[in-house]
Amino acid sequence: MAEASSNAGQQPNAKAEMQAEEWFDLLPIEKKLIGYSLSLGILLLIVFVLGFKVL
Repeated sequence: MAEASSNAGQQPNAKAEMQAEEWFDLLPIEKKLIGYSLSLGILLLIVFVLGFKVL
């Protein structure tokens, strides 16, 4: 029963921790993946525009 009461007291701390961890920097691999995805998307857009002569 002592464990249940100690867990109840930690609820406000958990909420504060979640708010503190709401924002964090991207990892280097995540930055690379974002860069590769954007590059591939722009490259494919150019290929399709030129390939289908939409302009």
